[in-house]
Amino acid sequence: MFTLKLQETMSGWIELNRDRRQESLSFDIGVIFLHRMQPWKPQPFSGMLYLRDRGYQTEVHGYLSLKLSGPRYELKFHHPDLGLVELKGEKSYDITNLKESLTVCPLTVYQQGEAIGYAEVAYRESMLAFPLQAIRLVRAEPRVGFQ
Repeated sequence: MFTLKLQETMSGWIELNRDRRQESLSFDIGVIFLHRMQPWKPQPFSGMLYLRDRGYQTEVHGYLSLKLSGPRYELKFHHPDLGLVELKGEKSYDITNLKESLTVCPLTVYQQGEAIGYAEVAYRESMLAFPLQAIRLVRAEPRVGFQ
């Protein structure tokens, strides 16, 4: 069975409430549209997350949900100081600020359900080239869950 795969790189910053210091954050994810007939359902992804200021990289897993108002991201990864954390947030499309609303995604950092910080990432490549560079037809394979 074939489906679509979205390969996306986003970068920005993360700030934890405890020290209020921003550090560089980026991730590369591959979203497999397993629910291609229902694209609004959460679509699984996996990839790598980087905290470049520390030279730290780790696996990231989560879901992308497409919505008319903008996509929602839910990512889980192991933070070097905190262990397992989640980033959750969504873009909010706005016709008066279209470029920023298409590319920037504010996120909240959670640990065990408690908000412990904030992050913001953005797609920094060409929006015009996005469909040609980021979307591919692939053979659908079962997803390995986050451990």
